[in-house]
Order: sequence, then C-alpha cells, then structure tokens
Amino acid sequence: MSFDQALALHRAGKRREARPLYEKALKQRPDDPQARFAYGLCLLEDGALDDGIAAMRALLQRRPDHGPAHQALGKALGLRADLPAAEHHLRRAVDLSPQAPEPWIELGALLAASAPDRAEAVLRQALERHRRHAGLWSNLGNVLAQRGRRGDAAEAWRQALAINPAQVEAQLALALQRRADGDFAGAASMLQEAIQRAPGIAELHYNLGVTYYHARQPTLASAALNRALQINPRFGKAAVQLAQVAQSVCDWDTVDRLMPALKADAANAVAGRPCLLSPFFSLSLPLGLAERAAIARQRGQAYDRQYAADRAAQGFAAPAPAADGRLRVGFLGSEFRSHPMAHLIAGLFEAFDRGVLRVTVYSHGPDDQSIYRKRIVEGAEHFVDLHGQGHIDAARRIAQDETDILVDLSAFTALSRPEIAALRPAPVQATTMGLPGPSNAPFYDYVIADKVVVPPEHLAQYDETLVWLPHSYYFTDRAQPIAVAAPSRAAEGLPAEGFVFCCYCGHFKIERAVFAAWMRLLAAVPGSVLWLYKEAPESAAALQRAASAAGIDPARLVFGARKPKAEHLARLALADLCLDTLTYGGHTTTVDALWAGVPVVTRLGDAFASRVSASVLGAIGLPELAAPDLAGYEALALDLARDPARQATLRTRLAANRLATPLFDTALFARGMEEAFRRMAARQRTGERPALIDLTAPAV
Repeated sequence: MSFDQALALHRAGKRREARPLYEKALKQRPDDPQARFAYGLCLLEDGALDDGIAAMRALLQRRPDHGPAHQALGKALGLRADLPAAEHHLRRAVDLSPQAPEPWIELGALLAASAPDRAEAVLRQALERHRRHAGLWSNLGNVLAQRGRRGDAAEAWRQALAINPAQVEAQLALALQRRADGDFAGAASMLQEAIQRAPGIAELHYNLGVTYYHARQPTLASAALNRALQINPRFGKAAVQLAQVAQSVCDWDTVDRLMPALKADAANAVAGRPCLLSPFFSLSLPLGLAERAAIARQRGQAYDRQYAADRAAQGFAAPAPAADGRLRVGFLGSEFRSHPMAHLIAGLFEAFDRGVLRVTVYSHGPDDQSIYRKRIVEGAEHFVDLHGQGHIDAARRIAQDETDILVDLSAFTALSRPEIAALRPAPVQATTMGLPGPSNAPFYDYVIADKVVVPPEHLAQYDETLVWLPHSYYFTDRAQPIAVAAPSRAAEGLPAEGFVFCCYCGHFKIERAVFAAWMRLLAAVPGSVLWLYKEAPESAAALQRAASAAGIDPARLVFGARKPKAEHLARLALADLCLDTLTYGGHTTTVDALWAGVPVVTRLGDAFASRVSASVLGAIGLPELAAPDLAGYEALALDLARDPARQATLRTRLAANRLATPLFDTALFARGMEEAFRRMAARQRTGERPALIDLTAPAV
C-alpha cells in the first residue's frame, strides 16, 4: 500500500509527502524497478538533484537497460552542467527506446546550448521516425533559429502548428520572430492567441509584455508582466523587464521597489552565477563598474560558448594582405537607417581615405528607405545587406570579403547580432559607439574609445584592449543639415519670454535625483521652463506629477514631439541651455545640441555612459561645462541661467569653436580611425597580441 499511496501523492504534486512513503515501499520492495524509478523521479521533480541522481544511478546498477532512468538521469546531469555524462545517458535512452520521442527531445535540448549543429542532426534523425510529432518540429525550429537560419526555423514552427495548432512553443517562437522583424502588432496578436489557449504559462505573458514595451505601450506591457509574476512570483526575467518598463515611464517608485532584486542579480554576475540583467540595461542602473563589467562578461562568454562549435566548424582563416595595400575594414550594425547612429556616421564613411581603407558596411537591420540609408549606401565603398541572412551565412560573407578588421557598431544593443562576431569572421574585431561600456566578450579584441570615457583607472574592467582616439571617440557629421526655417517659440509651445532649460534625452535616462535638481532650477529661475522630448503619455504624466509634488506648475514642462532631424536641430536653437542626465548621460543628444549652437551642462560621471558628454565638450573646447558632481552641475546651470552676459559669451565661444575644434572635424576623426586600424592590423599580421593603442601620445 505504501507504494500506491506514494504514487497517488506524487501524481497530485505532493512530492514532499510522497518521499517517505516511497522510502518505506523500497524497504519492502528493494528490487522493484518501478518503485525505484518513481522514487528517483519524485526526488528530481522536488529539486533534490543530488539525491535524485544517486537514486537513478542505483537503479541503473541493477537495471542498466532501464531507458526512462537513463533519460531522467541524463536530464538531471544536464542541469548539473555535466554535459558529457548527460549526453551519454540520453543517447542510451534513445538506443533503448528509439520509438519514443521523449529521449530524442531531451537529447536535442541538451545539445542545443553547446552544439546546435549536433542538436539539429539529432532532431532530424528523430523526425525520420516521428514525422507527426509537433514538439520535435518545434524544437528543430528553435535550434535552426539559434543557428541564424530564420526561414528554415519559421518553416519548422509552421510544421509544428499544422500538426498541432495548440503547440504553444511554436506559436511563441513565430511571434518572437515577428517581434524581431519589428511587427509588434502581429507578434502581440499571436501571443494573445497563445494565451487564450494556455493562460497559465508565465512565459507567454512575459513575452507579450516585452512586445508591448518595444511597441511603446508601457501600460499594456506592465499589465502583462505583472500577470506573468502573478503566475510565477519567482520569474526573474519578468521582474527585470518590469523594472525596465517602469524606468522608461519615470515610475521611480516601482524601480526603487525592484532595485534590491536587480542589485542581487548584479551580485550574481560578480560571483559568476547566472544573471538576468542585460549589459545595456545595466548601464542605466545605479551599479558599480565591476558589476556592469561582470554582467557584460557573462553575456559575452555565453555567446562565445554557444557558437564555439560553429566557429570551429567554419575555421575562418586570416586573409593575406590586399594586393593594393589597403586595409579591408567592415562596419557591422543594425542602425543604417533613420537612427541617431546613422545621422552621425554617414559623414565618416564619406571621409575615409579610399587609398588607405576599403570600407564595407554590413547591415543586418531593416531598410527604412530613408535619406540616411541612401547616403550611407552611396558613401561607403561597398554596402552589403545581411538582413534576413543567418549568422553563419553573414559571417561567411564577411570572411569571403577578406575583411581585416570588423567593427561592431551595435554590440549588445536592441537589434545587435553578436552571434556574427562570435563566429570570428575577421582576425581583428572591435566595438565602438553602440554599447558605451565593456562587452567583455572573448571575440572582441578592441574597444575604440577615448581617455575621458575610459580613463586609465577603468582599464581593469575591460577584457578587451582599449584604443584611445586623440580627441573624442564620438564620431560626428560635419555636413549634417539644419533646416533653414527655424520655428518660433510659440510654434514649439514655448513661452515668448523666460529661460528655456532643455533635455531631449529618452525618458529612461531621467532619474529622481536629476529631476529634483531640475525642479530646483525652475524654482530658482522665475519664468523658466523645462523643454523635454515627448515620449509615452505615461512618462509625461509621471513627470508632471513629480513637478507638482516639487511645487512646480506642471505647465512649466513643455514636451516636444518627434520631428525630422534637420527640423529638430533647427528648433533646438530656441533652448538657452541643455541639461544632461546622470547615470546614462546624453550622447547624440549632446552632440545635436552643440551642433545647433546650444551649450550643454553635464556631470562627469563614474562610468563610460555617464562621461560621453564630458568627452564631446572637451573636444569642442568647453571642458568647464562638465561639473565634478551633481551639486556643481546644478550650481553651474543656475549661474548660467542667471547671468545673461555669461550666456552670451558662452554661445559666442561655441559658435566660434563649432568648426574650429576637433569635435565636428569629420575628416580629422577619420584620420585617427585610420591610424588606429593600421596599428591593430600591424600587430595581428606580426603575430602580436592586441595591446593598448594610445593615439593621444606624441609620436616617437
């Protein structure tokens, strides 16, 4: 009776109560393989991995041909990261039960993380026996997607749904592919349909929340993420994403409530344990340099491990030097469209010396048919559209072009594809611009930066080697157009009189502390207003409530809608002073303000993302506008607002420096990059490891 009682409790999910009854039954029936297997399975399902593994091994000593025990043991050893032993037992399970699909599924899942090519072979072999098994088709789609074969993956998922329309995993995967293509409405519709079929799956609600977040629908995103957490209160990914949504709408109370969990997650990365935070999100959180470095390192090493087998299989060799003596440099990215990156880099491609470099742009992002896309296509010597190609095919194209140096402009940002760089299609690989911090991925050799954003005391946080450009690492476009017809204050909703403070940074960068400082500035400067970028209605409402709580009339916050870039630059001239954010400061927004002739006040922060404004201000000859701390930042902004003569002098200096200093000298910047590329390639070609390249040092 003990065994029957234990089995009933086990099936009812009462594993703790079942365990002592199983143990009692085993004393009565020590040679019963059914009892031993059920007991071991109960232990594993209850999270007692060590005891469960021991129980399964004990059973296999008595019954080495027990296929389900091999399967359960293999799965458990996989959770323990003992991959060779796990694979051995799962293959035994397949051999013993070739007509059962479950061992094939478990073996494919085990191999997917470390050897996706072998996982594909296993799943295709399984499908020869089980053509009508939706789960196998769904898993095959997952593996193909992991390998970058998007079209084949989508076909496999569609096969799964044709067999079983309720195959939630395939529906989720197709929805995520739509989301990656920017079809947020289509992705949300598919996820809602899946939720109707399976409302209790937290992963579906989580992904619906992520989709709404990218679609700029934060209220719907929060609702979906909170539902995921109701279903599974320990769903860490949902909590992290909820914090990101809250940050984007200036819901500082929710961010503060979730911050202990976010800091604990960062501590996991430092300790070498699994971490859910992304490198990019970490940049806007109040974390230390070591925490951000560890988060990036964990993500970079995961990509490196995941693509190790494919990298070895491709074995891309370093190309011989070009016959014409030029260096072949490739720029990889997703933002060659109407995007801040494209707004600034188009001029750089035009400025490179084609007698020195052969520049190829590799675009894996969408083509928006914009003037920026057209200009980049025409300005680069070669333009290759990789959008829709798998990672391996993309890497092969880069290698076939005999690329000497590959520069990833999007590393670990929203639409990045570090999988391509992880395959090592070029002998030298670098990052710049996209991720303002370390990637710490083994497949990137260099970070192109400057001594302001990465001073010598920060080098220890970088696994990559630094390149210090001579002025600022931030490229700009000296030919970026500004609309001739500047709007009036009234047209922009600004008062006819009064000082205009301005910050056009994304609202996720606006923290409680800096907003409080802005409100103190408005209180101290009668008639002044704060001109902000118009994002989601939720963030505008939150900022207006915060202003009211600080005793400031919410009407003194003016929100400017999105405009074409040339028109936006023209209207910026209406501002008197631009105010930077703190933890994640302004980058392109600062450059835009300076190009429009408006001074910017910043604080020199303690990390790359909070030091970019200081870098560009130094490069335009206005280093005094970078205060050492928040108090100095606030005092400097107040002094400028109260001193019209100093304001006028500053704007005159900015106008004089605009085309006479390095910041907007695109050709000068191109010469610095060319020299950096020469030094990178020279070391690689002589077999030397990457070493610090300091272009601020005098030539010897």
